[in-house]
Amino acid sequence: MGTPARPHEQGGRRVVDVLVDTVADLDVHHIFGVDGANIEDLYDALFATDRPVQGVVAKHEFAAATMADGYARSTGGLGVVAATSGGGAMNLVAGLAESYTSKVPVLALIGQPPTPLEGTGAFQDSSGRSGSIHAVRLFTEVSRYCARIERPDDLAAHLERAVAAARDGGPAVLLLPKDIQQATVVGAFTFHPPPRRSGHDPDGLTRIRDQLVAARRTGKIVLIAGDQVARDDAREPLLALAAAVDAAVGVAPDAKDVYPTDQPGFCGVAGTMGHTELIEAVRHSALCLLIGTRMPATARTGLEAALAAVPVASLGAEPPYLPTTHATSRDLRHGLAALADMWSPRHTSDAVVHGGPSWTTRRIEVERRGWTMTPDPLCPNHT
Repeated sequence: MGTPARPHEQGGRRVVDVLVDTVADLDVHHIFGVDGANIEDLYDALFATDRPVQGVVAKHEFAAATMADGYARSTGGLGVVAATSGGGAMNLVAGLAESYTSKVPVLALIGQPPTPLEGTGAFQDSSGRSGSIHAVRLFTEVSRYCARIERPDDLAAHLERAVAAARDGGPAVLLLPKDIQQATVVGAFTFHPPPRRSGHDPDGLTRIRDQLVAARRTGKIVLIAGDQVARDDAREPLLALAAAVDAAVGVAPDAKDVYPTDQPGFCGVAGTMGHTELIEAVRHSALCLLIGTRMPATARTGLEAALAAVPVASLGAEPPYLPTTHATSRDLRHGLAALADMWSPRHTSDAVVHGGPSWTTRRIEVERRGWTMTPDPLCPNHT
């Protein structure tokens, strides 16, 4: 659905007004950043708008970039950061690099000197002309999409590409010369929000379902969840799958908030500073399923031997760094829900799989009778 210009503004809104409205239309309620001469018009538009979006001013652009990154991770949506030219823009690089590496959707709006002054010694010029820093080349290395807005009429197309690229996993950067920010968008501005990334591999999910069924017959299943669970807002379907297969659960170091630590079955954090309970759970498991993590070195340290000794499957946007039976899911909220649905009795009629009560059923019955459940020796939280 497009976003038309407001009727009383058909004569033309400024580019910065359109940007603020577009951010609000994307259900983003905060723009993080630091003010400056070549981005002040955006802050003026934020101050004047009646839309539900606010500017949050940080002390440093790196902090603003990490705030936008955190906003995207915690909401499952888009984070937005704004900065001025020169040093302000340069200070974003480290924060955007982290979002790039972790595939976090962030939109960076970066002010630039007025177009007529580019290449003529403009203050903080980064047009790449006359020996100045080339901002497009610089930010292309830490973004999924980077473009300089040359004309107001180009804004809609670049915004759609930038948001689509960010939602595909990583930062997108729009460089906004000051005169372009102040320019009027003539006529109705129509922005078509790109659909959220979606799609999974049905055949791959079926393979993983079959592995879960086989593992449930012979032993314990361990799930290790990663940061894609948070990005895709998939905590609830993760809980549902863990309950359905009666799994022990661990989390990657960058995903400590995706599974409640007080839930039965929680075995701790994987990796360098991880928990031995998780290592033991994997070592004695019939299957380890990696969900939304590529298991980088910091996440797999200490687990290598255990993972090499058991079957390992994975579900996520990209395959892990270690060998697995992988199924692609670009939206784990739907992918995990589909996998849990495949596990339902109407899809898996094997009485061995569904014959025993889940930990939830056992816990309710034990509490009703006033008994005490015996902890699982591999994961003390698992009863």
